[in-house]
Amino acid sequence: MRDNVRTDAVETVQILNDAGIQVVMVTGDAEETAVAIAKEAGILADEKKDVVLTHEEMEKLSDEKLKKVLPNLRVVSRAKPLDKKRLVSLSQQIDNVCGMTGDGVNDAPALKQADIGFAMGDGTAVAQEAGDVVILNNSLTSIKDCVLNSRTMAKSVGKFLIFQLTVNISTLLMNIIAPILGWTEPFSIVQILWINLIMDTLAAMAFGGEPILDRYMKDQPAKRTDNILTPYIKSAIGVSAIFITLGSILILENIGGITSWVIPAGCADPELYEKTFMFAFFIYAIIFNSLNTRSEKFNLFEHIGENKNFVLVMGAIFVLQTIIIEIGGKVFNTTLLEPKALLVSMVLAVLIIPVDLIRKAIMSR
Repeated sequence: MRDNVRTDAVETVQILNDAGIQVVMVTGDAEETAVAIAKEAGILADEKKDVVLTHEEMEKLSDEKLKKVLPNLRVVSRAKPLDKKRLVSLSQQIDNVCGMTGDGVNDAPALKQADIGFAMGDGTAVAQEAGDVVILNNSLTSIKDCVLNSRTMAKSVGKFLIFQLTVNISTLLMNIIAPILGWTEPFSIVQILWINLIMDTLAAMAFGGEPILDRYMKDQPAKRTDNILTPYIKSAIGVSAIFITLGSILILENIGGITSWVIPAGCADPELYEKTFMFAFFIYAIIFNSLNTRSEKFNLFEHIGENKNFVLVMGAIFVLQTIIIEIGGKVFNTTLLEPKALLVSMVLAVLIIPVDLIRKAIMSR
């Protein structure tokens, strides 16, 4: 007599393996039974490399020796309750992020110790209380879905960090450089509040609904010691912040006569017109950079229709910014820009897209 392996289990194990997740079956069954099920499920694929241990064999191994075995461990048979907790603890000691499934009272210590404990829906109340997530359908596929959702959330957090820190650093650099180059304050208080609203609340709304993509399961998992600011994120922040800052300096310093070219003849306040022109470029560059931010690929509009909040929020910011420039003079300390200046500010701002594409091409090598 036997319980058949679920039809979706083999595919799910393969997806988890491709995602860099090591699947280990810890069971109280006999070694022969455990090995047979592990082979059928795809957990035990290479008998020469993969390691199978019984409780007695594992108990004889010191912690240091077991740590060396862990990367190739696939099956533990005749396991005792504390074997699971020991495996979790040792995995964490070698900087692995460890998840544990269980349904019984004896699984509670391991579920509690694990970085994330998956308790089965038909398990004991003790196991469900000790776990972090309750799998109602008792399916390994749900764990795979949980991992995919978590990775999507991590990607969204990374995108938000790129967007927010780019704006923060650009604003900070402008306020540091201003007194050095002899400018008055580049942004008014109300303008800074508007910038803060864009980079914080509105950005969270825009990037919070990013679509779940199956390709995230091809990425290798991050270790607990990894920096949240990956080289990709750092380069994205650095390149975009420098571009926005240099573009703003170009306008305020009238490099190449760009500002003189857009200021209309007989302008009553050229300095205010210049600052408004720079403010327009600054915000439009942030908006166009949001397209760079949401996609790690070269197709900036990839799956954009699946995140309606992004389209609505960024579209609203674009429209509001144009309205602010045109009619918000008294409140935002701006002046009415002629269509020529408005168009030039947008053209200069959109150049942030090819600049970032070049960065992506260099990073992908």
